[in-house]
Amino acid sequence: MRQLDTAHARKSDPQTSKDAAASVVNLGRLRNHILKLYRLAGWQTDEQLIVNYRKIYGAASLASDSGIRSRRSELVKMGLVEKAGIGKTASGRACQIWKLK
Repeated sequence: MRQLDTAHARKSDPQTSKDAAASVVNLGRLRNHILKLYRLAGWQTDEQLIVNYRKIYGAASLASDSGIRSRRSELVKMGLVEKAGIGKTASGRACQIWKLK
C-alpha cells in the first residue's frame, strides 16, 4: 500500500504533475481538518465538505478541491469515513454522502 502522507503522480503523468506531487506537504494535517469537519457537520457530500473547509480554513488555504476529495478518499481507505447514502449536488446531480464511521 502506498504511503498516505506523500502525494504521488502516475508514471504516465507529465513532469508538471510529478513536480506538483513532490511539492505537497502536510497531508496528515489536511486529513485531520477533514475529520474535524465530519465531527462538526456529521454527514456531508464532497461539495459540502469543500464549502465547509473553505468557511473554516479560508479560501486562501493551500488545499485544492481535488486535494480535499483525495484526503476524504484516503480516510475512507483508512476505515475512518464511510458512505452514508445518496445526495444531490447544488446543480441537482446525484452524489455520495459521507460520514464518520
